[in-house]
Amino acid sequence: MTPQPVDPSGLTLDRVDDRSAAVERLVAACGGRVPFDGLLGDLPRRLRITPAPGRAVHEAFRYDRRDQLDLRWWPQGVSTNADSGVLPHRRLAMITWYAKKLPWDESDQGVRLTVMDLDRLRYRHVLLVRATDDGGIEPLHIHAGGLVWQTSATHGSMVHVAGTARGLFTCLLEDLVRVPDRASAFGYRYVLPVRWQYKAGAAKGVERFRYSFTSLDRQADDAGALGPGPTLYAGEYTNDPERTRRLARFTLGDGTAPHADLELIGSGPRRMQGVVDARGTLHLTVSQGRLVRGSVFTGVPGDLHEHLHATPMGNEDISYSPDEDLLYSVSEHPSVRWLFTMRRSWFEHDRARRPAPVAGD
Repeated sequence: MTPQPVDPSGLTLDRVDDRSAAVERLVAACGGRVPFDGLLGDLPRRLRITPAPGRAVHEAFRYDRRDQLDLRWWPQGVSTNADSGVLPHRRLAMITWYAKKLPWDESDQGVRLTVMDLDRLRYRHVLLVRATDDGGIEPLHIHAGGLVWQTSATHGSMVHVAGTARGLFTCLLEDLVRVPDRASAFGYRYVLPVRWQYKAGAAKGVERFRYSFTSLDRQADDAGALGPGPTLYAGEYTNDPERTRRLARFTLGDGTAPHADLELIGSGPRRMQGVVDARGTLHLTVSQGRLVRGSVFTGVPGDLHEHLHATPMGNEDISYSPDEDLLYSVSEHPSVRWLFTMRRSWFEHDRARRPAPVAGD
């Protein structure tokens, strides 16, 4: 698709809080870095392929019993190695979870990243942390509603995690470490520290953008108007009809850019949880809550078609794998949690079979 930009948005992202020195102290305290291949060889948990509700669901992967029923951890963001280009001969996915405080245990464990090998049906959780100046760690307190696994010529594999009003948080996969004392990391064996934050800013009189979710824009030219390097999408979740539901594009270059400006491309529906461009058409996930299967909207801002009951209940972020022509998403509620895929072509056929008026609010 070719988004039609609106007036200059006055919205910015500025790279702040570079934790590189603290990360190096953490790496030293942990005895060095762990290669990503090493992590892939140490995936103790098992996935199962199971049915899942949703008219568009192609396949669904279910976590182990403990993760299915966990009341603390809630899945949110999703990306795959189709975004990063890492190990293209393997089928790998990553998702983010955020932790809720529990009445019987109010410790705030922050955010974790789950690395999945979908060929072997194995996975492992990695705690995302903020490295402290003394070489220790502390939880990263964000909602983690979106995830992009990107490859940079400068930094190698990196992950960008959506932090709502705080912007984006970036980790480098080369900083993965195995902690000597798992008690210091809430029992997790591996942690991945944040390198820096991209802080959300806005001109006077403009509301800061809420980075509820983010994805890779596969249609953007690397030398496009937004600057060199991969372009990302982001959007705002709300169920309040009076709040903004903006969609935007921006580029962070190869991970070295100190600043980015946002290009607004329009607005989406209420309760949208993710957006991705798949072969020139936007696909937006919209949750209908715990009891009702979710929707996917397709089209462009201002001309969106709703595909009702397309996904499981509680659908979240979305990512696209072009070689497979599959859309990936996750559902968040206990007992009805899946990583699931949908064929992009299904939405084309469904729209042709089920003509409907332009979707509203």
